[in-house]
Amino acid sequence: MPATAVTTSSSASNGADSAAKAAEVLLRWPREVPLAALVSGGGERAQNSWSVFAAPRETVVIDGSLSAEDAIAALDTALARTPRGGAAVAATNSSARTPPFDGGWVVALGYGLGACFEPHVGAPRRHDDEGHGGTTAPHAVLHWCEDAWCLDHATGELHAVGRPPALAAVSAAETHASRAWSLSPLVPDAPDAAYAANVARVVEYIRAGDAFQANVARRFSADFAGDLRSFAHAAISRNGAWFGAAIDLPGGGCLVSMSPELFLRVRPDGSVVTRPIKGTRPSDVDARELVDSGKDAAELAMIVDLMRNDLGRVAEIGSVRVAQARVLETHSTVHHGVAEVSARLREDLSWRELLAATFPPGSVTGAPKVRAMQIIDELEPCARGFYCGAIGFIARSGHAALSVAIRTAQVDGADAAAGTGAGALRKVAYHAGCGIVVESVPAAEVAETHAKARAIARLSRG
Repeated sequence: MPATAVTTSSSASNGADSAAKAAEVLLRWPREVPLAALVSGGGERAQNSWSVFAAPRETVVIDGSLSAEDAIAALDTALARTPRGGAAVAATNSSARTPPFDGGWVVALGYGLGACFEPHVGAPRRHDDEGHGGTTAPHAVLHWCEDAWCLDHATGELHAVGRPPALAAVSAAETHASRAWSLSPLVPDAPDAAYAANVARVVEYIRAGDAFQANVARRFSADFAGDLRSFAHAAISRNGAWFGAAIDLPGGGCLVSMSPELFLRVRPDGSVVTRPIKGTRPSDVDARELVDSGKDAAELAMIVDLMRNDLGRVAEIGSVRVAQARVLETHSTVHHGVAEVSARLREDLSWRELLAATFPPGSVTGAPKVRAMQIIDELEPCARGFYCGAIGFIARSGHAALSVAIRTAQVDGADAAAGTGAGALRKVAYHAGCGIVVESVPAAEVAETHAKARAIARLSRG
């Protein structure tokens, strides 16, 4: 049976204070204990009211070299430990606020997992990953976590689930925060002209009738040295990431996510919500430019239709609703156009079946999804890895929350030749992409990738 969550602090705070408190736990977490953290750093307006700091007891790696059948079987076996619904539904009727995470999986799902679910996409071709290990990225990493600290952003209360490790005192956290880290300037792996050519090629495909939209990305790279926890703290807190994450990976690497986008939120009663993002402008530009853009509105409408169809494959008949067709969200570096689609899942549905119907997120593929994924694989020279996959938790309570892994840096393990000290170099991969439609202008899409890269690029300036 899962441990009961216990309130360990009763001090209330406003949304901004709780966001700062959540980020601070990254610094207070014991350095010797692995960490799987899902951090809400967006304050009162964020679509995420809990942060989870979990200590993995075991880790399942679904290797990227596995066949599609073996990868899906391994995922199904793992997720069977957290069946949907069940006795946990009764807990949702309680008036008390309890953490949605009561133990279970904290997961990082790679974009390549989508090809395992959809055989028509085909096996991904070899990509040029020189300088980033040259090995196949895992399909997924799943941390089994029974011990966690959960922060309620509505009250500022910190709850214990299981037996989480003791957190360092504030003074120790301040000392930890002073630990040095450095990030070299972010450099695109291919020149702007190459990305512009890819945009033009997508437009040709659209005019030929192959697709309505395709989301094509490019990779930026940097070198990192120093303390990963302090880096994650800076990335999440400075960007006010609504769905921030710091996930330790096997081999000493780490995922640091500053995602603003909810992929799926599922409750034990079967209700599910997705909030796709389409349309971006730098935050220093008048938001009205995005609001008034017919091109961006059409781009979002296409993805809303795709997500309605994806959820319709696994939802109760007649339950799919567009709760919000288009609203504006402003984040620290960008404005976004966002929609919300809701549904009620069939009672007999498994987690694996839900993912098979919806993964990878439609906002980072395009429409129709399968053809868009084929175009992505043809044009992108670098494997996406965890970028455009999903990060989040699937709990024993029947709750689940997964973000879209955008604004996400994948930090490799330290270079063995450089040792393991503070100066050991790690490669950082960071992707940025755009939804390309027939009206897309290559130069504008190039500029959008740089705007999205600002979330991490500005960290390299300290």
